[in-house]
Amino acid sequence: MEWISILKCPITGSDLRSLTADEISTLNSKISQGQLWQADGKQFNEPLQQGLIAINNTYIYPIIKEIILLLKDLALTDDKQKIIPDTISDDKKLVKNFYDQRGWFADEAGNYEDAVIYEDLREVSKDYLKKCHDRVNRFLNPSGKYMLDAASGALQYADYLQYSANYQYRVCVDFSFQALSEAKRKLGSKGLCILCDITNLPFKDGVMDGFVSLNTIYHIPKDEQATAIKQLYRVLAPKGKGVVVYDWFKHSPWMNFWMLPFRGFVFIKNRILDGIGKITGTKGAERRLYFYAHTPEYFKQNLPPYQLKVWRSLSVHFMRYYIHSWLFGKQILEKIYQKEEREPEVCGLKGEYPMLVFEKQA
Repeated sequence: MEWISILKCPITGSDLRSLTADEISTLNSKISQGQLWQADGKQFNEPLQQGLIAINNTYIYPIIKEIILLLKDLALTDDKQKIIPDTISDDKKLVKNFYDQRGWFADEAGNYEDAVIYEDLREVSKDYLKKCHDRVNRFLNPSGKYMLDAASGALQYADYLQYSANYQYRVCVDFSFQALSEAKRKLGSKGLCILCDITNLPFKDGVMDGFVSLNTIYHIPKDEQATAIKQLYRVLAPKGKGVVVYDWFKHSPWMNFWMLPFRGFVFIKNRILDGIGKITGTKGAERRLYFYAHTPEYFKQNLPPYQLKVWRSLSVHFMRYYIHSWLFGKQILEKIYQKEEREPEVCGLKGEYPMLVFEKQA
């Protein structure tokens, strides 16, 4: 397991090694006696089959169904003095729970609920979306050893697999065990699947030849988004390249213009529903996911140098409202795609979804 050499303990920063058979036997004895705890204080009751341990013998990290648990709260210890406070914020738990319980389960057509809710899966949009997915590959090194995918989700589109096609390993990290189970099923031995927090990546500096982070950063608490991207840059090797796909949302002047009437309608509808809820004493709809979009200026001031390119100018709502096969939808999308190709920086700044393209100098 050569890949262990790129990992580090997310709590102490020390190197990790595999547990020996004797150590696993001893730990299972402690588990049966109720003497092993997660770092968040919960008692650990499942028998261990595989795991890693920090070389200073502080914390233990289980490997369950080939998924490496390197989340602070899930570290194991037999010393109550090493228990640490819960480090997962409520906003992060909201994201984790949605994807573990709903988002990464597929329907009868094979579509994950995440895509059904948040993407445009219609035939009229299919070609345009594929070409947008393909854009990412242009800004990555064509080959290497480790391609980091943060947060990978369930690798819901086959198009995503091209980014690591000529890499030895695709290192998938995510907050959701269900997502990583799906990713591992698709990647087999090529996939290294690690449950962790991307604001505290458990990797040594400069070990990844490339990275992608697609439509994820804006689900991280706003004060930690720059931290997450800096972590991705930290683990990037010299001459490595990486791409972050972000969402400007209401900072996109083009989408603000075209979506204004629909957003006005939604605003009024929500106020009416809130008023009815207060009168009747019923609660509104529960939040599915945390979301916060920073401005382009914020990232310019708080990130390492990057190039701004376009991933996709159009929001999902724009396509659902305006793009239809009976209204020459495919032709319109092709015209928009050609404009994006001619003016990638302008479209990346004014459209919905930019790419932040990083390259670490030697």
